[in-house]
Amino acid sequence: MTDRANGFEAELSKAYAGADLLLELNLSPQQYTCAREHLGALMDEVPAGAHIALLMRFPALTIAGLVGHATLRSTAPEVGFWDGFWASIGRDRDKSFEEILDQLFGDMLGQFGLRDVEGLRETSVVPLLELHAGLNAETVGALVTAIERHVAAGHEPRGTAILDRVTEPGFAHRRAELPAAYWMLLQHSPAVAVGVLNRITELLVATVAHPEAWSPEAVTPTTADLPATVLRAVVERLAHTPFLGGDPAAAALCTAGFPQLRFHASDGEIRVVIPGGETDALWRVWNGEAPEQVSVPAGESAALPIAVAVRESVLVNLDSGVRRVVPIFHPADPVVVFGADGRVVSRFEPLPAAEVTVLVPRDADFTSGTRKKIAVVDHRPAPWDGWELRVLDLAGHRELLLKRDGKPGRTRRVLPVETPAYALPDAIAGIATRGGEPVYGERPLVDLPVHEGEGTKEWRVRVRRAGDREWLVDYPWASADYVTSADPFDGLDEPLVGRYEIAAGDSYGLDLRLTVTIAEGLDATHDPAIRLPQADGLTTSTTELVSTTDLTIDDAALDFGPDDIERNVTVGSGEAELALTVRPPHAEIRFEHPGVPAVWQTELPEIGIVAPAAGHLTVRIPGAIDVSFALLDADGDIVREWEAEAHAGTEFTISTRTVVDAAKRLLRGSLVALIEEESGDSDEAEVALVVRTAAVVEPNAVDHTGDALTAAWLRLDALQAEEVEAPAPEAAPMEAVDAPVDDLLIADPTASLVALGDSPVAPSRIPALLIRSGLAERVFDIPAEYVATHPNPYVGCTLATGAVVDPQAPHRDDLQSYLASRGGEDLLRLIASGRMSDPRTGVFDRNVLAVDAMAPDQVDALFERFRIVPGPLVDLDMRTAATISAFHRRSEWMTDPVGLAAPLYINKTLRDVRRASPELYDLIAARNEALDGVDTITNPWMLLSMQSLAFAALGRLQAYGRLKQPVLDGEARAMWAKLADYCPAMVAADLLIANAVVVRADALDKVRAAKQ
Repeated sequence: MTDRANGFEAELSKAYAGADLLLELNLSPQQYTCAREHLGALMDEVPAGAHIALLMRFPALTIAGLVGHATLRSTAPEVGFWDGFWASIGRDRDKSFEEILDQLFGDMLGQFGLRDVEGLRETSVVPLLELHAGLNAETVGALVTAIERHVAAGHEPRGTAILDRVTEPGFAHRRAELPAAYWMLLQHSPAVAVGVLNRITELLVATVAHPEAWSPEAVTPTTADLPATVLRAVVERLAHTPFLGGDPAAAALCTAGFPQLRFHASDGEIRVVIPGGETDALWRVWNGEAPEQVSVPAGESAALPIAVAVRESVLVNLDSGVRRVVPIFHPADPVVVFGADGRVVSRFEPLPAAEVTVLVPRDADFTSGTRKKIAVVDHRPAPWDGWELRVLDLAGHRELLLKRDGKPGRTRRVLPVETPAYALPDAIAGIATRGGEPVYGERPLVDLPVHEGEGTKEWRVRVRRAGDREWLVDYPWASADYVTSADPFDGLDEPLVGRYEIAAGDSYGLDLRLTVTIAEGLDATHDPAIRLPQADGLTTSTTELVSTTDLTIDDAALDFGPDDIERNVTVGSGEAELALTVRPPHAEIRFEHPGVPAVWQTELPEIGIVAPAAGHLTVRIPGAIDVSFALLDADGDIVREWEAEAHAGTEFTISTRTVVDAAKRLLRGSLVALIEEESGDSDEAEVALVVRTAAVVEPNAVDHTGDALTAAWLRLDALQAEEVEAPAPEAAPMEAVDAPVDDLLIADPTASLVALGDSPVAPSRIPALLIRSGLAERVFDIPAEYVATHPNPYVGCTLATGAVVDPQAPHRDDLQSYLASRGGEDLLRLIASGRMSDPRTGVFDRNVLAVDAMAPDQVDALFERFRIVPGPLVDLDMRTAATISAFHRRSEWMTDPVGLAAPLYINKTLRDVRRASPELYDLIAARNEALDGVDTITNPWMLLSMQSLAFAALGRLQAYGRLKQPVLDGEARAMWAKLADYCPAMVAADLLIANAVVVRADALDKVRAAKQ
């Protein structure tokens, strides 16, 4: 027995070299069992009590036998680790052996360079053994169950997506979805933990997406890239219950793909790409502004730009009701990291020790674990106001940490310098797969680093077609004394055609994956480079596809007419074919005005002079670095020129009111964009027709409306815009601005509120519409099983407030976390106690009065940080941003007759508020206290914060019948709505505050009544 053990000891000692955890050695269950049996047999051959001699003679075997038991054993609480171990080797328990092992185990691990964590063996060596074991069968089974629930709930089927979701700040209860043993592995060996979870998830998805190739019985540790013990546990779980259990909706996620956030370096845009399914689909997408509807043809894709800072993109399939959420950033950690291929890099994925592109607020800084400053190689404005795109060089750094306003974000690991890196060629411009992925005409390379240690360092580089089980290339590459650019496809004949998965690394902990689509030798020439708008559509263009290899192209010369946006082609080599979409870069126009859904279009919109629609016109021109606008008369002469009023990436905006004011004397004309391109060239393009009377689009005639409620909201939106744009009368007879309740919009308050949130109405106009319709004075009945959260955070928080006050509400933890993360901790505090941490902050006070004499640009610069990163609606930063927005409208409010009448009305009704709700009255009084020392006679606009909350209090108290008699009539409603026109963010936040207090009071009354 000793002779056989000597051979096993030597074999294991050699295998341990360079390893960190035994999990990485990929020992089979048979090897672990053998090691445990050998250890038991050796105990029979040594004298009793000679434990030190045994441990010193056979340390490698002892480690493997004990870790093997931790891997193979059942974790049932009734069977302890040591009881199970001694039983498995057929010996009585020997506590003296356990005590000696506790003392020597750290040294034994150190002898082989294996991981020792002193904190895990302070009282027992068992936790450290379990760390080296990694994941036993029960832990793997729990992980498979967690992955299954994650996918079945409609989340992205990717390991890092699971980690991103369960660690979202504010949702601590989600951590229980993953087993404790996995969290321990993630804490002490994050690279291994993340890699294994990714591989398990990919295997499970493959069994659904490609059931024949990836049948559990056909998978091996090499093809699945999983430790043998982990793979066996996964296969046993699948043999018992197939992944997703035949759930067709969840299975679609494994085949059709999940929406992805991508950065397009060519034009600096951030887009969400929606993959197509088996049938045509209509999606409603919330990207921070009014929701848009987009049609996605079967088997193809669509991409929508994200032009404002938003923490997540929410997509709802209007045919099936399926909902997808693409996380973008968290307010406490406002940074998005992009890989070389434009995809988002999860914070659980290690960053290369090289250059990376990050999207951050411009007032943010980065730190690392070294004193060396992180170098900013390049930076440029981002598509989001107040943000920028930076290229950081992470060479020589261990981690990346964002700091903003002195507050740290979440730490991201940086790979060691001695790590392979992928070198991607430029993607082919204007060419993509039908699923929206970039296409490369050349092979990517793997840069293998210089090895600075002793001996030769070998890297394993593999390639296979995405979805296939077997590797086409599995080749070891040795590092040299210079960086080696290795062709991962070495040995494969050109041209490569299709989607390929590349893996480079040396272990489960350093396993770098890249999936790319290649059409080797393909290139495209677009003439012109950018298609611009014209009267009948886009300028005509030609795209010529060429190949420097034997690639076949079914249609190499493509002509695009004014109405053509994209064409489909197929390229191939032998039996391999690749379906591509050719979409020459082109400009788009968006005319946003009340009452009509705003969509990106290529046709020229009409701006009416006689009956203008207040709104904004935005042009998006790829490659443009600056755009100004000019109004031309019918003869083509310039009437007036303007700089863009807003600029985000390649999007440039002008107010249509500005254009109309300059066109009063024209019969007709046109608005032209003057374009400055990255190349230094300039161009111009017509972007709108200016006419006396524009064609009117009826809301109920637009495909996007969907139902009567949405059409009614759009009609009210258009009517509201007319009232806002109409000049205020010199005298202000309040009956002239009376706002009657809209019976259709209040018949079912909850359905109406959801319809408003789903409608293409700009979020900034929603508070005034709520008030004008009378919906702000209605109770929202929450369904008994309410668990959903609306993509519009105001709508979502309003409904969640009504649901969470019920102690028996299902998924109450999720509701509370949603309210905290989307509404704010103060909103939760209001629901729980009726109070705020400090109601005098974030409102008009002496500090605001101090900036009264400053120019608007100076004020914006002073308070910029409050508005750059959108946070919870009721938190201090957002309330401060709302106050500054209201500050900029103070003069307009005071020149409006309603602004003079509102204070008189509020003073008369405060007694009603005090009688009905002392809590709300205290909140209003606190805002009055914040004005101590302020002359409100000279500066009556300083009362805006107090008036806004008072109106909200009256509306919500009246909704619940808590006033002795109704005091909010059509006249007062009109004043409140006018305040919302000027200060929408302030009014929205105050409605949430007042609603929380009143809903709480109503819930307490119901509890008291039930006890009587």
